[in-house]
Amino acid sequence: MHMRTTRPIIRTVLSGASLHDATVVLDDRIILRAVNLIVGPGLTLVRGPNGSGKTTLLRALAGLLPLARGDRKVSGDILYIGHRPMLLRGLTARENLEFFVRFRGGDTRGIDGALRAWGVGQEMDRPVERLSAGERRRAALARVETERVPLLLLDEPFADLDDAGATRLRQAIAHAREDGRVVVIATHAHPELDDLAKARIAIDDGAATAA
Repeated sequence: MHMRTTRPIIRTVLSGASLHDATVVLDDRIILRAVNLIVGPGLTLVRGPNGSGKTTLLRALAGLLPLARGDRKVSGDILYIGHRPMLLRGLTARENLEFFVRFRGGDTRGIDGALRAWGVGQEMDRPVERLSAGERRRAALARVETERVPLLLLDEPFADLDDAGATRLRQAIAHAREDGRVVVIATHAHPELDDLAKARIAIDDGAATAA
């Protein structure tokens, strides 16, 4: 069936997550403008300047923002990690990851190993509120390995990471891609990810185009 759209559909594959004619309005301001997007297994990069709509695009895909117009479709569970780690500050890093894994009905036995691999081993039993920004970021990103969801949405995931953390993140992205997971990363930098990407999207002033 042929479908009319106001903008071309940016297509990576025919499954995963999609937005059709998606418009987001916040505080009477149009943030996302009639976006048509389909993402599937592999890495999709979303690039654009600060304030261009990258975060809004990911949050719309995650279902965290209402659409003023258009449709959103997602197959499978989602893990969204935004600018904030979104960890419960009164719990330890280990307790946070155990909570999220149990919520999804998963196996908690790999949590300690994941936290150690992400450099939070010695601090895994400290409350999150007592961790540094980098430690909180690494603990949050360990969820990529402990929650085996099919769709990963990562917004500027390299923020607050040191060189070791950035290396670990690139490895985790590569492994998720090889496992056939859908990985969408919003970033204005990190050109080293281009070789891993199946698709690239440029967004500016709320409008998205294939890059």
